[in-house]
Amino acid sequence: MTAAALAVVGGAATGIAAIAPPAGLAGVQLVAVGAPRPQDPPAPSLPTPDQLAGVCTQATDPGVSYTTKTNLVENGISADEGHLADHDLRKAYREGKFPETFNVTNVAPAGPNASADVAISGPKFAGPVTKQLMFVNQGGNWILSHDSALALVQAATG
Repeated sequence: MTAAALAVVGGAATGIAAIAPPAGLAGVQLVAVGAPRPQDPPAPSLPTPDQLAGVCTQATDPGVSYTTKTNLVENGISADEGHLADHDLRKAYREGKFPETFNVTNVAPAGPNASADVAISGPKFAGPVTKQLMFVNQGGNWILSHDSALALVQAATG
């Protein structure tokens, strides 16, 4: 340690308020130690895979009318789309394609929303059918984007 550094440390330890810097060190300034650093904004809270699997299960339930499911889809479900989805889901049920399970993986932020890979399995599937779906946070509730809801019903009934 140099003599100048020892003088500064020694002076600080004994309570001396000011010490003239040695020649050649006039431009050196002390930096605050332990001062809080700016932090990155918190990452948006993502839904859990179980939450998203629950949304998928509710949206494809063949025993529930589309009119009850409009709150599960961004901007709701039109009557034409709803009637067609109900018909296709009931037909798939009669063909033995239910119960289906949804294995959600790779949940990732997509702006204020979330994307996830959803593998659909059921008794009549040769193997899981995987779709990447978009989920929208509406007032703290995670729902399917409109296009993802259509893709989900198509995959679940295909």
